[in-house]
Amino acid sequence: MKEITRIPLEGLHNTRDLGGFETADGRKIRPRRLIRSGQLSGMTEKDKQVLTEDYGLRTDVDFRTGQERTEAPDPRLPGVAYVENPILSDQAIGITREKDSEEDMMKLLVQQMSTSEKAAEEYMAGLYRNLVMDPFSRQQYRKFFGILLDQKEGAVLWHCSAGKDRVGVGTALLLSALGIPRETILADYMMVNTFTAEVVESRLEELNERLQNPQLIDCLRELMQVQESYLISVFQAIEDGYGTMDSFLEKEMGLCAEKREQLREIYLEG
Repeated sequence: MKEITRIPLEGLHNTRDLGGFETADGRKIRPRRLIRSGQLSGMTEKDKQVLTEDYGLRTDVDFRTGQERTEAPDPRLPGVAYVENPILSDQAIGITREKDSEEDMMKLLVQQMSTSEKAAEEYMAGLYRNLVMDPFSRQQYRKFFGILLDQKEGAVLWHCSAGKDRVGVGTALLLSALGIPRETILADYMMVNTFTAEVVESRLEELNERLQNPQLIDCLRELMQVQESYLISVFQAIEDGYGTMDSFLEKEMGLCAEKREQLREIYLEG
């Protein structure tokens, strides 16, 4: 399995090219075609140049809610089409920014999860399952595949806020459709913790100074990181409901054999 690295950008910490991932039948994802990311509002002028000129970025797909987009709008890049494709509705608990800040939202969530020692893990696993079981979310992921099928050249980038949950599930579905082994999918997913570690710990230090609540900080850390079990719960929900990933991709993502082959031809080499 190829080494999983991030694109070396100045203001973005969790942006990576999926090029080079190998399928079960020996083909590889073309470089500079598929880019997953977290929020883009922190990008510098140099970052813009790297993405548009070095990586050939042509489409920016925003998975965030309307409120999130308002609070931290994406920079408009020359030659790049911007597509709003929210995976969750504005009313979705735990993802929206209905509160004045992300910090207050997370604090509220932790307070609600005080009934169980594993409440954070249980909450996240439930959220992940809903991303593939909720009709609205499935519809939005299906639109994402439509965008990918229309992207004949250049790179498409998709992002949410942290680039871990909505992007994590969307990326897992895409890699599954391309025939990437689950071991690789999970390894890519777990790299979120590596790439965002410095940012997460810095934010938690700031919060700890204000909140003075170690238990709360521990819960927030769990919410801001990923665990393998979260994504595994998605695979389990799909297999429980549809029998196989292939069946789910066909019935819910609209990927019949012909379209799946089109997707592979667009994004795989070899």
